[in-house]
Amino acid sequence: MLDLYKLQIFLAVVQEGSFSAAGERLYITQSAVSQHIKDLEASLGRPLFQRGWRGVTLTQEGEILHRYARQIFALVAEAENALTDIEQVSGGRVSIGATPGAAIYLAPDWVQRFRARYPQITVALQTGLTAQIVAEVLARRLDVGFIEGELESFRQPRLESLALQEVEQVVIVGFKHPWWERSSAGIHELHRQSFIVRPPNSQSRIWLDETLRVYGVEPVIGAEFDNLESIKRAVIAGMCLAVLPPYVVRDEVNQGLLHVVTLDGQPLRRTLRLIWDRDIHFAPITRAFIESLSGDYPTINTLKTIRDLPDSQDGSHVPGR
Repeated sequence: MLDLYKLQIFLAVVQEGSFSAAGERLYITQSAVSQHIKDLEASLGRPLFQRGWRGVTLTQEGEILHRYARQIFALVAEAENALTDIEQVSGGRVSIGATPGAAIYLAPDWVQRFRARYPQITVALQTGLTAQIVAEVLARRLDVGFIEGELESFRQPRLESLALQEVEQVVIVGFKHPWWERSSAGIHELHRQSFIVRPPNSQSRIWLDETLRVYGVEPVIGAEFDNLESIKRAVIAGMCLAVLPPYVVRDEVNQGLLHVVTLDGQPLRRTLRLIWDRDIHFAPITRAFIESLSGDYPTINTLKTIRDLPDSQDGSHVPGR
């Protein structure tokens, strides 16, 4: 009979492409991975991998086992989700990651609502740049991630995404700025304005530079901050402007500390996305957390099943499946 633990190690090797990478993900040694695979091959009487200096590839028999292994673990996950009542479980944990805007200004409300229903469940939140969140999701250190913006530079066969919401990016100014009394502006008026921006390696900065370039806008970079609170404080105190999502500046706008200048035609828009590893099958707690967001983000309801998100039907997944 097939050993499910060895089968899990087999899948990790397939997904990672090497025994060493699989061992790192599973927190076991490379030699232990190698031994488990040898035991599995011996029990079946067939080689499952072709070993090479660049890693391993599946044999024909390995391809067959891979198909069955995916089905087996899909059924295990389906059974677990069908039978588990997380309102009755004694504890558990879901790990989520998000880019700074979502992590600081959206995720706390998500977590509070989720834990109001499931107080015995721990939600672990990690904040990082897009590249970091993608890497942690694919390394299985995060169950899901939330990305504000673009994923074209991070396309990988295992990475899936669902567009949750289109978010207009707004121009904010402080009371010292000449635009303090203005309600709107054309995007070309941003030319040679002084900006406070994120660092060059952040996806939001890359997006802003590329978008402004399309409109022929050349900003004057007054400062680069890696912290959104620092950006807001600098705008409040000075004469630079910044481009941020509305949820980041809502409190300061309500307090009269910042003013929103709407850009004609709303040319600056980004997408809030849910991302996950297409090769995983979500545990009931992860599924419940995603489900809890469906009221705010109805596109979650377009998924064929919350159990296995890669079956999304809205066409918003990252190509390369």
